[in-house]
Amino acid sequence: MRRLVRSTLYVFLLGMVIVQQSARAAVIDLTYEGASGSANGALFYQFNEIPTGTGVIDSFLRIQGFGVQQGYNTDGTVEFETMSSFTHSIQISDVPTVDIGGTLYREFLLDINQDGERILSVDEIRIALWDTGNLSGYSSIFASPIFDLDAGGDNWIKVDDLINTGGGHGDMLALIPDSLFTGLESQYVYLYSKFGVNSVADNGFEEWAYGTQGPLIPEPATIALLGLGTLFVLRRKRR
Repeated sequence: MRRLVRSTLYVFLLGMVIVQQSARAAVIDLTYEGASGSANGALFYQFNEIPTGTGVIDSFLRIQGFGVQQGYNTDGTVEFETMSSFTHSIQISDVPTVDIGGTLYREFLLDINQDGERILSVDEIRIALWDTGNLSGYSSIFASPIFDLDAGGDNWIKVDDLINTGGGHGDMLALIPDSLFTGLESQYVYLYSKFGVNSVADNGFEEWAYGTQGPLIPEPATIALLGLGTLFVLRRKRR
């Protein structure tokens, strides 16, 4: 009987370890209409409500490269694959808020533009706040981010460029808890992102813009189920 109890306990503990290990890495699949997911308190939605195109949305960061590409917004010297002509600083006051079930979020919009491959991975997102908007040096700027997609696990997001036929459409809304933006509204927001580690970038440009405060937000009852739904997309990151 003791052996049975010990064996049962071992199986239970092993299962808990497996669940905990799996929970460390979430793959958020936004490759179908209406898809959503969450990680570290942030909400992510597949988005195709309005045409965005260059000049239609107010973008503040554009990144372009092949394979793996990364960058962040600044008025200073740009790094990585950041396109300086389409990149500039923003302040907290520039980023709109949305209320979901009584919780405020800051809303960012991502528009991807793949040249061939339809699926792109968003592998890292980090956000930092500073008093000036012309800083340079990734390591120092993002040493203590207020938000990190990979906090507690190696999370990433799958986005499909062909859900919206043709160019000029947004693809993902990223809603970051407003409670993290604890500084003055005049503080500057630095957003860093990396693409293409899990699903390659093929030389199209990716751009971040202010959110739209659009209608693609579930009712509070739906939000209550979002955490449960996310459990079904948790799995170990593929190497």
